[in-house]
Amino acid sequence: MGRVGYETGRGTEAAWTFVVGRGFIAALPAGTPSGITLTLAALVTAPHVEAEELVALLPLGGEHAVEHFAVIIQRASTDGDGIPVSVVLRGEVAVDVYSVGGSRRFSDVSIRPWLLADFQAVTGLTVGSTGRPVASSRALDSGRPFGLGSVFANTLFWSLAEHSQSEAAQADAAQADAAQADAAQADAAQADAALTDDSPADDATIVRSGAAGRAADADTVLARPAGADTLISDVRAPGQPGPAAGARARAAEARFAFRLPNGEEIPLDLPCRLGRRPRAPRISATAPVRLIEVASPTSAVSGTHVEIRQEGGSVVVTDLGSTNGTVVAPPRGRRQRLHSGQSLAVLPGTTVHLGDGNIIEILPAAGNTPGQ
Repeated sequence: MGRVGYETGRGTEAAWTFVVGRGFIAALPAGTPSGITLTLAALVTAPHVEAEELVALLPLGGEHAVEHFAVIIQRASTDGDGIPVSVVLRGEVAVDVYSVGGSRRFSDVSIRPWLLADFQAVTGLTVGSTGRPVASSRALDSGRPFGLGSVFANTLFWSLAEHSQSEAAQADAAQADAAQADAAQADAAQADAALTDDSPADDATIVRSGAAGRAADADTVLARPAGADTLISDVRAPGQPGPAAGARARAAEARFAFRLPNGEEIPLDLPCRLGRRPRAPRISATAPVRLIEVASPTSAVSGTHVEIRQEGGSVVVTDLGSTNGTVVAPPRGRRQRLHSGQSLAVLPGTTVHLGDGNIIEILPAAGNTPGQ
């Protein structure tokens, strides 16, 4: 419903992962484990989900809690002036809500566990970090158009006005169809909550949160994650040894691998980031990460160009905002150029083209076949 666009400053690392569904938008820090992102992405084609249902998929407590997020639910229009929208916020994220009467910024100002508000007659939204300036309503049509799926960006724009999204929707359809993840397990917990906003609530704004000093209720959804991994950063050039034996990190069983241009095979027991000078996520992730340098004499490959990781029965390739893009060529089917920040689930036999002759081939791990 409406138009979605995203924007990331050239040469800057995206701060957020945005997941866009038929009836919802979610914003998570860019360093959020992809398992959480893919759990939300599996719902992008659902005709209707509730805010509490999405929040229940996020670990909100414990050592690896998602400290910053926004969940936005679009509802059926009740009049000609706009549509009702529900917004759930936590941490350093802000949603600017636009209507025929103007705009207002909604943020939780570090309220715990989270803050929810219902807005009426909404015509547009922008989502991003709290420090960005409030944009004028004319900026709602800004950004590169985007369909269903997930994308790395700094700001997301949504407007009720109908625009053609056929190109973006076609490009992202494969991503939405391929996104699969195991359902997140959540345990109920108790927490204190408070309520605040930059402007007073009016008749078009209903704010709900768990009352301080009482157990969580129907408006307060909490969860705690299972044990998580320790972040490590394995920066090396192809052919160099991996991390020291004493490095503390829990690696997954490698069901897949990939082959570098020099023939070296890298198991996907850890998520891998490839580029000229790859960096770990700016916001600390809860999963280990391996950084691999690739040669690029003409700088066609970006510093941190692409991430490759295994997710269940497939491999997920994510363009990390590269300058020249990432081309994915499946063993059967047409080649696809990923949008900046776009993810795509692929199978063994797929090749990933980074530039300067750097072609990465996705492989089953030793002893495995593609169906195992």
